[in-house]
Amino acid sequence: MSAGVGIGPERKAELVALVKEQGYERRSEPFRLTSGGWSHDYIDGKYALSRGPALRRAAEAALEALGVDFCAAGGPTMGADALAHALSILSGCGWFSVRKEPKGHGRQAWVEGSRLREGDAVVMVEDVVSTGASLLRAAGRLDELGVRVVAATALVDRSPRVLEVFNSAGIPWRPLLTWEDLQIEPL
Repeated sequence: MSAGVGIGPERKAELVALVKEQGYERRSEPFRLTSGGWSHDYIDGKYALSRGPALRRAAEAALEALGVDFCAAGGPTMGADALAHALSILSGCGWFSVRKEPKGHGRQAWVEGSRLREGDAVVMVEDVVSTGASLLRAAGRLDELGVRVVAATALVDRSPRVLEVFNSAGIPWRPLLTWEDLQIEPL
């Protein structure tokens, strides 16, 4: 399974500039990432995509990189939400968010937004990925519904191991940017 179709060099350069100007900070002291790893390179994907034009550019790049048919886009709530909503607007597809725990009332659902059905083809998205664990947990919730994950992407992939993890799961991994594009140390 390949890393995906990728995006054009001009679009990639735009996204690198966007992340470096709006969402990147080099810290003198290392800090612990949510994934458990340590880094000097802080990437705030949510802030980088917090303005409409930036979010549009990232969503257009994601549509280009994904290159698959799908009926909805989403992933772990918070990290995936903005990009999933933008993909929904640009493509006309649905969006969904996967909760960390099921809602305590109502439908008590793990997955909110589009009502996904068995056999639906979806794409998983995230802002920044270090190990892929959050996306794979969310994909597991979709698997319980019989939903097919046909590809996954993120604004930034911080580690060469992420491709291996998604290959092992049988999910095409198509990140918009990698640690190499941003010229930072991989995890």
